[in-house]
Amino acid sequence: MDDFVPADLNRDLHQLDELLGDTRSRYHRRLTPFAASEQLIVIDREIREARVQPPSPELQLEIRKLTARLRALDPH
Repeated sequence: MDDFVPADLNRDLHQLDELLGDTRSRYHRRLTPFAASEQLIVIDREIREARVQPPSPELQLEIRKLTARLRALDPH
């Protein structure tokens, strides 16, 4: 990933934050399966850990992986 652009990372983080918020909301309204609660907790913790890292191509890749995992958890 030699073409790292901080603005792209910011966009990816924003999308991840929106998706996490939507998933939390859907979970609280019981639209996301209760069985997903443990996975949601784990992903939420990993997102918080990723957000404190300095911007880098590796972080951008991690954010994209977390986004994919979150989408797979609740494909609405």
